[in-house]
Amino acid sequence: MRNSFLRTEGLRLSVIYAAAFALSVLAMGAVVMVIVDQAFRDQILQSSRADIAAVQHGYASKGMEEAQEVVEQLMAAPGASDFLLLQRDGKALAGNLPPMPAQTGAVSLERPGHDILGAGAYLAPGIYIFSGSDLSRIHAARKHLIQAMLWLLGAALVLAALGGALVSRSFLRRTDAMASACRAIMDGDMRARIPVRGSGDELDRLAAAINAMLDRIAALMENLRQVTSDIAHDLRTPVTHLRSRLERADSDDATAAEYRQTLHAAIAKTDEILAQFAALLRIAQIEGGERRAGFAAMALAPLLLQMREMFGAVAEEAGHRLDVVIRQDATIRGDRELLVQLFSNLIENAILHTPAGCHITLTLEVKDDRAIATVRDDGPGVPREEHEKLFRRLYRREASRTRPGYGLGLSLVAAIVELHGAKVEIVELPTPGLCVKLTFPV
Repeated sequence: MRNSFLRTEGLRLSVIYAAAFALSVLAMGAVVMVIVDQAFRDQILQSSRADIAAVQHGYASKGMEEAQEVVEQLMAAPGASDFLLLQRDGKALAGNLPPMPAQTGAVSLERPGHDILGAGAYLAPGIYIFSGSDLSRIHAARKHLIQAMLWLLGAALVLAALGGALVSRSFLRRTDAMASACRAIMDGDMRARIPVRGSGDELDRLAAAINAMLDRIAALMENLRQVTSDIAHDLRTPVTHLRSRLERADSDDATAAEYRQTLHAAIAKTDEILAQFAALLRIAQIEGGERRAGFAAMALAPLLLQMREMFGAVAEEAGHRLDVVIRQDATIRGDRELLVQLFSNLIENAILHTPAGCHITLTLEVKDDRAIATVRDDGPGVPREEHEKLFRRLYRREASRTRPGYGLGLSLVAAIVELHGAKVEIVELPTPGLCVKLTFPV
């Protein structure tokens, strides 16, 4: 677990963020230190110039004695500056600093044990005044600032490490849950799913997407299992009949006409089996999504009106009535040929599987940015427990097995609906009948 924890992406990101934060704190500390240092120096120089100006004013008003008096007074004040009043011959007239070469403007002095920053100026030709302050305050402030920055940096690194550990452990637990679910699925438990916290974060969205993919895979595998079973069941009878006829033709003393009749029947039965496989392949092609590249915007109302023109006469011949009710037109993106196939299958089912005299109605409306099309009949309907089975491949109700067909019509409908990002469902009616509801995104 420790090695896994140390290799987590969350820990790597935490280390990167901690390093970036540490560099930011160091950069900020350096900038603050420069600003504070410069501010202290400017304050010292400003104070020194003010002291020099006071001494200059005293010298200008009452001469040297007044200048010396002002120096003494300034040195007696709390937190006084260092002074030097120097005459031409190098003799110190006042102050607490030893004689030094005269320098004007900002002056830095290095003395044993301390440094002095100040300003120098001439009161008169040959009379020099210097006022400055010890830089120990700047050094102390710098030391305190460095200590504060180091404490802040240490605290930030500790918090970043703790936060990184918590985030990484949480991340590791969730990824372990994903890995456990995947291993369970690889071991054959197709019902295993990745837990979702409900927080809506990236891992939740990933888990939801993987779960949806697993649901789809499970549905496809169940569909494959069901198709395999149905193919084995539904093809057994025609293949058995085909083999029996060929055996009788091979064993009996049949005439050439009887041989020809048996051969034609075998070819017809073979064509029936091939047609069944062709329908299965067509469904597989649609489910593969290859036709989605040819989608284009199209209105549904003209399509439904076309269906009435195509099947109106066929419905009348079967003793039915086919009507179309357009409450509101809707434009969707889709494949016109496939949608014609979809509605054709639904209408043909309604015509073939309802008794004469039934009313078949196609409706179209728009609700909540969804196009809703329904194909409804007032026939005997289908029991509720069989609604979900209707869209399974090769599924045929017992009442329909005597009629021609392969049980693939509604499977094709479901494949086309899914290709268009739509939804198909059987709607329960208060009266006898069957209503297939199709919901398309507008």
